[in-house]
Amino acid sequence: MEKMDIVTYGETYNRAMQGIEDMLLREGNPMSSFKKNVYPEAFQAYLRRHMETLNAIEAIYQQEENPKLWAEKLADHLVSAAQAEIDAIPKKGKKSEQQINYNMLLAVFVFPAFLETKGDSVEPVTDLIIKKWNKAFRTSVGKASYEKIENGFHKKLCYITTAVCESQGKADDCYELELLRSYRDGYLLSTEDGQALVKEYYNIAPTIVNRINRQDNAEEIYGGIWDSWLSGCVHLIEAGEKEACREKYMDMVYELKERYMA
Repeated sequence: MEKMDIVTYGETYNRAMQGIEDMLLREGNPMSSFKKNVYPEAFQAYLRRHMETLNAIEAIYQQEENPKLWAEKLADHLVSAAQAEIDAIPKKGKKSEQQINYNMLLAVFVFPAFLETKGDSVEPVTDLIIKKWNKAFRTSVGKASYEKIENGFHKKLCYITTAVCESQGKADDCYELELLRSYRDGYLLSTEDGQALVKEYYNIAPTIVNRINRQDNAEEIYGGIWDSWLSGCVHLIEAGEKEACREKYMDMVYELKERYMA
């Protein structure tokens, strides 16, 4: 790539730095757009809004003699900006809510947008953001492509439950999966606490499943998850005890997070 002059370099650098903030900090509640019939259009609109930023990041990456150092600066800048925004929120509950929103935005909009560009900067930049973000906020955000996420809607993104049922030879449209998905969509997503649980689940479930699958006794682990939590959730839903199911499901999510992501 042809070397930029000083003025062009400075403008592009500033656009990249400000733009990476805007990609995360100037967007609204991601859950409002994270629905099967809304997400594809919302993601494409997001990608168009931020394409100039993505191009600027790639351009600076190509210009730098030490591109990894540039990626480090960009990741540090984003994490610091997000931390400042969260620290400025006075109420603890609101801080936690904003943290969850940022995690969700990274997972379903920011990282997929990077991956769509397929530039040389994509993997180094996103990997460093993930590393620094998870360390700073003690979370476990991962990345996936837009295609993978969008395709997931056709399976309704029920990672752990799906993995457990598959280990038992159950079909993707089996009674238990459909019941739990219906409960999630019809009950959990109708409450603020339920939405927060679903967001946390989307952030951590794929990683938990991947780590369980690497274990020699994965089938035994999935059997334990079914016996300890999911079968109980099914019975509670059947009995109409939806709030009790939420509490049991929440226990499962956080217990598995502690066990496989600590």
